Amino acid sequence: MIKTLLLCTGLTLATAVAAVGFPTLQRYRIPVFPISNDSFEVIENDGAGASQLWCAASIYATEVLGQGRGTLTITRAREASQNVPGRKGVIFTTAQVKDASSSYSFSVRKPGLSFKTGTAETACPVDGLGLQVTVLR
Repeated sequence: MIKTLLLCTGLTLATAVAAVGFPTLQRYRIPVFPISNDSFEVIENDGAGASQLWCAASIYATEVLGQGRGTLTITRAREASQNVPGRKGVIFTTAQVKDASSSYSFSVRKPGLSFKTGTAETACPVDGLGLQVTVLR
């Protein structure tokens, strides 16, 4: 009887943990290289994916370019970086781009993909401590 009770309790806890999950702290340091007054390259780093790259782009556009209410568009999708040999990068712009399109998911593989800066900011970690953007020149 006690073994059965312990087994049921263990399974209940395991199911609850699987459903809710444990909070994790992921930290990303993402380099950004200015290209022009409205374009910049975000470099993949620390295992960051598309969401973190859009987040970094929104932080840079807001804090450096003052475009917090603007639009971000990919002008060059994920490929070999122009600034860091051996790394992948994505070039974003805050300038208006003809034939830009939006999506329901963050991707860095399609030139012309566009999001409002505020929408891209939703990809940022909730605690605000998980992503550090480093502007390099």
